[in-house]
Amino acid sequence: MDIEGIVSRLIAAGADLSTRMAVKKVLRGIVEDDDALDMIYIAVKNRAYRERFSKVPVKKRALFLPACLRNSKTCRAELRSDAGYVCKRCGACVIKEIIEGAESLGYRHVYIVPGGSMVIRIIKRGVESHNILAAVGVACVPELVEAAEKLSLIGIPIQAVPLLKAGCVDTAVDKDEVLHILRLGLGGGR
Repeated sequence: MDIEGIVSRLIAAGADLSTRMAVKKVLRGIVEDDDALDMIYIAVKNRAYRERFSKVPVKKRALFLPACLRNSKTCRAELRSDAGYVCKRCGACVIKEIIEGAESLGYRHVYIVPGGSMVIRIIKRGVESHNILAAVGVACVPELVEAAEKLSLIGIPIQAVPLLKAGCVDTAVDKDEVLHILRLGLGGGR
């Protein structure tokens, strides 16, 4: 399925794509698979927010990584109730490389979170203090859909990167795709 092609046609047609239910309604009878609908919804949100996201200074963007990316057998990260896990940068998982890549670009707000509710709390706090004006989220598709809908209400431009391997432990993500998204607006974006 050509998700980008579908998204382009929907946007060109002026379809209401503001919520998952709106996407589902527009695609009723064409796409029956809920997982495909969710991927289309994420692609729509990414496309809709890409330009606004790209204009936000890196120091005002936040990166949210899921705790499930950690190596469940060797991770020594400590959980803080206000900011998620604090990575010890042991190198046992991809998180170290992503954090170092983000920091080399100037990202100041990088969080490893156990779930979407912590993301919303951190973003609300960051928006109130004007420290966070955009966000990149890495997660399983259901978490990304939920976060995209909630963050749309706040007006935060987001970019979402779905996990390659879902589950609640030892998941996987395309590190290069995450780093590509982090570079949007810095001369390295598509």
